[in-house]
Amino acid sequence: MLRREPALLPMELLWRWSFGLGLLALSFFAYSHLRQAILLSDTDEQALNGTDPFTFVTAAGNVIAQALPPLVRTLTQVFSAGCVLWIIPATLGRGIITRVLVRRFATEYAVRVAPDAPRWSAYAILKCARVLMLLIVLIGYLGGGYLAALVNPAGDSLALAALIVFAALAVSGVVWSYVNWLLSLSPIFVARDGLSALDSVVAAIAFARQNYSRLVSIAVWNSTLRGVAATVISLVGVSTAALRSSLPAWVVTSLLILETLAYLVISDAFLLARLAAYASVAVRELVLPQALSAADHSGKAVL
Repeated sequence: MLRREPALLPMELLWRWSFGLGLLALSFFAYSHLRQAILLSDTDEQALNGTDPFTFVTAAGNVIAQALPPLVRTLTQVFSAGCVLWIIPATLGRGIITRVLVRRFATEYAVRVAPDAPRWSAYAILKCARVLMLLIVLIGYLGGGYLAALVNPAGDSLALAALIVFAALAVSGVVWSYVNWLLSLSPIFVARDGLSALDSVVAAIAFARQNYSRLVSIAVWNSTLRGVAATVISLVGVSTAALRSSLPAWVVTSLLILETLAYLVISDAFLLARLAAYASVAVRELVLPQALSAADHSGKAVL
């Protein structure tokens, strides 16, 4: 598919990297803002640079108490802006890419799909829903903390409380992963059938039930190949870092940056390939029903 539609990978890189660069800029802004907001006294600086553990803990507590309000405020602003930065390029990028994939497979399989009309509102709603689904993880954390307080009100068993919170986070993580997966499949049915956001989610649920083993196989193979790529590039990075004593620092840094960018390109290519595989399965579903419908119409015409 990437050979037949060479513009797909640049479009995928464009929307993903535009979000990444925007988030990186926000992170630098947050860091500089926090550095200006937190003022260390001479006493705290001496304590943090000293060797007395008691004064170090006291100074660290003062710094945390001073940093907590601006930290929460800054993280809230960064998260809000980051959500907007993700929704806009993801809506445009994945919307265009999904439409191109669906129509390409429809041509190859000789099936009819919905007219190629913009449905940006449906794509945007689905992306907003994926952001809101992060609340599932937050609810899991808060629910785990509440259960830990009920089971261990005195707080004398830190291990039990941590186990309860971890279990709640694990359950919420599994639920979030499944819901997020369904929402990532839904744009295919917006493009294939011209459905609204809610109807596309319903279609994605039915699609996942009917093709569960095939979809899981695609996801597992894709994740495995991405993991292999990450492992190979990580080993190359370790080898590059080991050469810092024999190579100039700027050469080692440049090589590490290039290796990181190479992994990002490879990872994005695999994510695009996974979407293409899902779209292929979804479009191929139409072959038999439309063939039977055509045969039925031709039979009635003969009669």
